[in-house]
Amino acid sequence: MGIPVVVVLGVLRRLRGSRSVPKDWHSIGLLLTAGIGDTVVATGVLRDLRESFPRARIILFVTANNASFARMVPTPDAVVELPVRQVWRAVSDVRAEAVDVLVDLSAWRRFDAVLAALSGARAVVGLRTPGQHRHFAYDVVVDHGQGHEIENDRRLLREIGLRSEREPEVALPDGARAPLDRPYVVFHLWPGGANFEERSWPIDSWRRLAVEMSARDLDIVLTGGPGDVPVADELVCSWGEAGVRVHNAAGGTWADSLTWLGFAAGVISVNTGVMHVGAALGTPTIALNGPTSGTRWGPRGPFARSVASPMVPDGYLNLGFEQDDRYRDCMNAITVEMVLRAWDELMGEVAAERGGAERD
Repeated sequence: MGIPVVVVLGVLRRLRGSRSVPKDWHSIGLLLTAGIGDTVVATGVLRDLRESFPRARIILFVTANNASFARMVPTPDAVVELPVRQVWRAVSDVRAEAVDVLVDLSAWRRFDAVLAALSGARAVVGLRTPGQHRHFAYDVVVDHGQGHEIENDRRLLREIGLRSEREPEVALPDGARAPLDRPYVVFHLWPGGANFEERSWPIDSWRRLAVEMSARDLDIVLTGGPGDVPVADELVCSWGEAGVRVHNAAGGTWADSLTWLGFAAGVISVNTGVMHVGAALGTPTIALNGPTSGTRWGPRGPFARSVASPMVPDGYLNLGFEQDDRYRDCMNAITVEMVLRAWDELMGEVAAERGGAERD
C-alpha cells in the first residue's frame, strides 16, 4: 500500500501550491531512520551543516535501529526517536518539531516518505530512487546516484544551499583510555540487516586470520551486539586453545565500542555499521565486501580499504534487500591471504603517513 499512499499524499501537498526551499528557514529536520552505517556516513554533512548555519536548529529523526548511536553525535540540537510501528504517533512527533525544511536522507523506505509528506514542513527534500516510487511526497526531488552514498547526502543538502565536502568523522568519548595495554586488532564478524548469511565471512576463515594476527604479536578483540555475546564467548574459548590472545567486547554500550575501536591498531569487519564507525574514527579499517559494493558502501576514513569477493567484485546489492542466488557463497571467495595482503599494505601506508607527519 506504500506506493498509492505516497502518491495521494504528494497530490494533496501539490493541491496546496508548489513549494520550494524558503530562503528564510531557521530549522531543519533530517530523516535518518535506517542503520548505524547511514548515520556515520551522514556525520560529514551534519558537521558542515552546523558550521554553515550556526544559528539553525537541527533535529535528527531516527528509529530504534540507530537511536543509541545517533545520540552520541554532537551536531544535532535534538534527536527524536520515531516509533516505526505507530505511524500516526511518528507523524505527530515529527510535526511537533515544526521544522521549516525537512530533508529525507533515506533512499527507499516509504515510511520515511509518508512522514515527510505529513511533516508540516514548509518544504520537503528527498530522493527519487529508481523503482521505489516514493518521490511523489517531496517538493524538491533529487535523483539518487550510484556513487558512494555520501554523495547522495551531499546532493540533498545542496538544495538548501550547503556545499558539503567533509568526510564522516566520529569522536572518542570524553576521557576514553586504551582498554588494553597490548596492541590489538578488532574483528567484527556479524553483519546487521538483510542477507545476514550471504554477507558473513566463514568462521574458519576468521579463525585462521586470528592465528596469523596473533603471530604478528596482536591480540584479537571481538565486537558485536548483545545477541553475539554467547557465540563470541565460544570463539574466545576455542581460539584461545589455539594460542590466540582473544577478548570478547561484544554486548557493550556504544561508548565502550567506540573506545575499543578508537584505540585499536586496526579493524577488520564485514560491511556493516561498525566498519563505518572504525573508519570514521580514523582507525585503519579493512572491509570485507561480498554482495555489498565497496564503491557504494565502502568505509570512508583516512586509512580505509575494501577487500572484494572475486565472484562479484563490486557487489550486486543496490538498496540492501535484493537477492541473487548466484552469489550465495560470494564471501567464501575472499581468502585469508587476500585479507593479510590488504592488512600489510594498509599498515605500510599508515607507517609512511605517520612517519611523514613526525618529520614535519
